[in-house]
Amino acid sequence: MLFRILKNSFLKRPKSVFLVFLSIAMGAAVATAFLGIAGEISHKMALELRSYGANILLEPSAVEGGGFLREEDLPKIKTVFWKYNITGFTPYLFGITEFSAGGKKERGVIAGTWFAKQLEVPGEEASVQGIKGIAPWWEVQGRWPENADEAIIGAALAKRLKIVPGGEVSALLKGRSQNFHVAGVVTTGGYEEEQLFAPLVTVQSLLQQQGKVSRVQVSALTVPMDDFGKKDPATMTKDEYEKWYCTAYVTSVAKNVEEVMAGSRAKPIWQIASAEGALLKKLNSVMLFLTILALGASAASVSTSLMASMAERSPEIALMKAVGADRFQISSIFIGETLIISVAGGIIGYLLGNQLAQVISRSVFNSTIASPLWLFPTAIISALVVAIAGSIAPLRRALLVEPVRVLKG
Repeated sequence: MLFRILKNSFLKRPKSVFLVFLSIAMGAAVATAFLGIAGEISHKMALELRSYGANILLEPSAVEGGGFLREEDLPKIKTVFWKYNITGFTPYLFGITEFSAGGKKERGVIAGTWFAKQLEVPGEEASVQGIKGIAPWWEVQGRWPENADEAIIGAALAKRLKIVPGGEVSALLKGRSQNFHVAGVVTTGGYEEEQLFAPLVTVQSLLQQQGKVSRVQVSALTVPMDDFGKKDPATMTKDEYEKWYCTAYVTSVAKNVEEVMAGSRAKPIWQIASAEGALLKKLNSVMLFLTILALGASAASVSTSLMASMAERSPEIALMKAVGADRFQISSIFIGETLIISVAGGIIGYLLGNQLAQVISRSVFNSTIASPLWLFPTAIISALVVAIAGSIAPLRRALLVEPVRVLKG
């Protein structure tokens, strides 16, 4: 009997049913798309933010190391527990030298580093490490160095020495000198514009510091810091420490790196790490707010459509009450209709939302996202929530219909 009533209801009012179905499907689609993107947005935004500089600084400890780190330890960085979160790193060796070019002389900083070094780590995939990876925002007029006697020079230092790409500069230190071909002039907007950057091995030879580096900048994917992540590991219990160590906080990743670099002290660059964490939290909050807003709008649309339908069906409801139908029986009919529509709307909404998430991901991040398994039940639940929330007021109105007044007309 109930099945026949539901069937006739769908067949006799296709427009009303379609409007409710469309509202539920659109709400489920938007919720699926936003939640699907929110599940991936932290990772993708973290990848995007890695282009704004390293977030971990590795320096010699005050106790050991003799003021330097060992270059031979650098490949170990790609063997730590969080090795797949480390997107890149580059070492630096600094020295004060006198630069000479075209008759002009300036005292300044020479920095030996990697530009794009092919790093081979036993048991791991080969990777390219260096400035080009962790600082893609550097603007180089000219090209990056490719040979041991080539360098790039900061814009401010180049201006004082009146050097342009293709020029020559000499670095003088304690009777030793090294001539460099200037491959490019770099603009960063920071202190780097006062330095000359050359291949690490060449600067090590000039400074007589073979195999040594002054510091290492590490770029790593991390999760936003919370109160637990900011807790001092020394005060943690064994279980707390294990949880902290196995969570990709910037502090725990820094600890990972510090453990494999002898005589080192790793510390987060809080200016970058804190800004990233705050931004990711705000983005997730925005996505959640938009999802709730979309579901609320869908519920309002469902309620409006059902209210109009209930007004048309007042004689039907009055007749059912007149022949003895109670509140439970009337409610079961309208709730049954709504549930059937909501399940169908949830399935279609999931399919549409999944495609919408892919479109947004390709247009914003230029990549695809994997649809997690939990999105399908989430879409169905979202559709049910929209349907139930939107049917409360119409159902209440249906139960208040007075058969005498309606049938008298």
